[in-house]
Amino acid sequence: MSNLEQKNNESEKEEVTETAVANSEETVTEEPEAEEAVEEHTEEAKATVKVEEPEAVDASEQKEEQVEESAEAGTQSADTEAEAEETEEVAETEDADEVVTEQTLAEASEETDETGEDAEEAPDTLEYYQSILERAKELVVQTDWTFVTTELANLAQNIAEGPDTSSDETKALIETFEELREEFEQKKQAHYDELNKKKAENLEKKKELLESLTEIISEKKWTATQQVNQIKGKWESVKLLPREEGEALDERFKELIGEFEDHKVDRLVKKLQKEEENLELKLLVLDKMEALIPKLEEKGIDFSELNDRFNKLLTQWRKIGRVPSDKNQALWDRYNAAQDKFNEVRFKHDKQYRNQIEKALSKKKKLVKQAEALVDKENIAKAARKVNKLHKAWKKAGNLPQKEENEMWDKFKAATDAFNDKKSENIDVLREQEEKNLEKKFKLIEKAGEVKGTDDFDQGHKEMQNLMDQWKKIGPVPRKKSSKIWKKFKGEMDEFYDRRREFFKSRRKDQKKNLEKKKEILKKLEELGSHEDPAAAVEEAKKLQAEFKDIGYVPIKMKNKVWKEYREACDVIYERYRALGSDLGRERKLASQGVDPSARKEIIKHERKASKLKKEISSLESEVIQYEEAKTYFKPTNKGNKLRDELQEKIDKASSAVEKKKDQLYESYKKIDQLKDAGEPEEEATDEEE
Repeated sequence: MSNLEQKNNESEKEEVTETAVANSEETVTEEPEAEEAVEEHTEEAKATVKVEEPEAVDASEQKEEQVEESAEAGTQSADTEAEAEETEEVAETEDADEVVTEQTLAEASEETDETGEDAEEAPDTLEYYQSILERAKELVVQTDWTFVTTELANLAQNIAEGPDTSSDETKALIETFEELREEFEQKKQAHYDELNKKKAENLEKKKELLESLTEIISEKKWTATQQVNQIKGKWESVKLLPREEGEALDERFKELIGEFEDHKVDRLVKKLQKEEENLELKLLVLDKMEALIPKLEEKGIDFSELNDRFNKLLTQWRKIGRVPSDKNQALWDRYNAAQDKFNEVRFKHDKQYRNQIEKALSKKKKLVKQAEALVDKENIAKAARKVNKLHKAWKKAGNLPQKEENEMWDKFKAATDAFNDKKSENIDVLREQEEKNLEKKFKLIEKAGEVKGTDDFDQGHKEMQNLMDQWKKIGPVPRKKSSKIWKKFKGEMDEFYDRRREFFKSRRKDQKKNLEKKKEILKKLEELGSHEDPAAAVEEAKKLQAEFKDIGYVPIKMKNKVWKEYREACDVIYERYRALGSDLGRERKLASQGVDPSARKEIIKHERKASKLKKEISSLESEVIQYEEAKTYFKPTNKGNKLRDELQEKIDKASSAVEKKKDQLYESYKKIDQLKDAGEPEEEATDEEE
């Protein structure tokens, strides 16, 4: 045997020995049967090796020892190999190995008999080597590595001790045999490399499991029983390991499991003790709850204060932990009974509570009716959305006493379940309705895309709000597409409102500039209030007023303040002018024009009236400007639209008044002209008109 063969055999023996020891408890083949097979196999192998060659006695004896060791190791190796595979393949592999072994031994026996006969009759050399090659071909396809290695070694020995090998055909057969043997050795080596790799992987797996278990112990997670059981299951499923390292890991694993189990027992004891303590606490709370019930019937009792005390006891109850399982149900029954009794007595004597319960009950009855009506709805998609709203409304409707709450909830749930059953039965209809809704919403997205580019932000806002209202009225769409199309629709709206915000932001900058300009005019008006020539001051004030109105809007926070200062400054100017007694001067002027004395009075009267009308018109026009300016500061929301409508109503009313007063002013001017032309008193003219 070559050094390579000896090395491989030693490696195989060591590997098989480790594997067999590690899995000795699960070896499928029984020991007595294995020993008999080894002895039978050894005897037949001896007969095969001898082949009547005296010189091969020593080699044959040595070979017998190797065969005996290898056969025993081979039997264990077969079992170990099968154990590393799937459980279902184990039995098949063992049966196959036993069949192959029996066939091999029988063939070896036949070959030995034939060899003995051929020794007497001059053997056919070519057939001799062909039979060896055929036997080798049968062996190399097997996976009983130790057995095949031994058999190939025996065949190699037969070749070495066989007839003349000088012919080319014989040499070709021997060369083919060596190639088969080399291929087998390579395959065997690959197998053991893979086996060693598997052992290394298993070792890492167990190290990871050990690390996880160590972490649980170090962090004192004594309640992680399920997690530990999972680790144990995984640990036991990992079989093949390097022997020395595997034993050390198993020992450490057992220590940690033992530590965990010890602490688990301690924890369970403490848990039971805690449950007993919780039981005592809950019984104490129950006694206090039951003691409050008779107090509800006492005269002059403060129901609100008593209810607060009862609710605090309920809170205490909920904070207390678990109790022994055999006492839990009885405890809950007593708890619910106390709660029901308290609410029953309170409902009888507390009018405010009774109204509260009746109101909540009325709401929930309506919700039940609405839920029951959903079953008859044709638009299943909209009805499905309605179900979700009803559930939200139910939660906000208020609580009832437990008994009534359970009854109403059962009715509500039965109604919603009935609708859900209908929805499931008509899922195709629902999908069709959702697709139609999807098409409608896509059209709204297109319209929003058209509106977003407008520069008329007031009109654009109205259209966007209208699109949003339509969007809300359309029913649900397929769930997978709901979020996507909403983002698209919202994106179109956001683009419009971003532009709108930028526009108003820019306008606010202009308003700040307008504020500075108006402040300068106010300063000039204040100076005119002390002008030496009131009449000239009035003429100058009129110019400044026109300039003030043309400037535009100011920030809404400053609007009222600026307007007040403006009115006060103007009032000072005009009051000074009126205080001069301008009637005398006017009469003198009219007299110089040849107007009759009586007519002059009427003319001055109408001029005063005209002046008053002009002030009123000016004031109303200022109000219109003020209202127009105020409209721009209200955001386009539901509340903002309402305020804007109110302002528009005021604008329309003031504008109408301006037109009426302008008509009156025109009539006054007309009357003045008539008086000037006629030179007659108003009374006589009036009589003639009549």
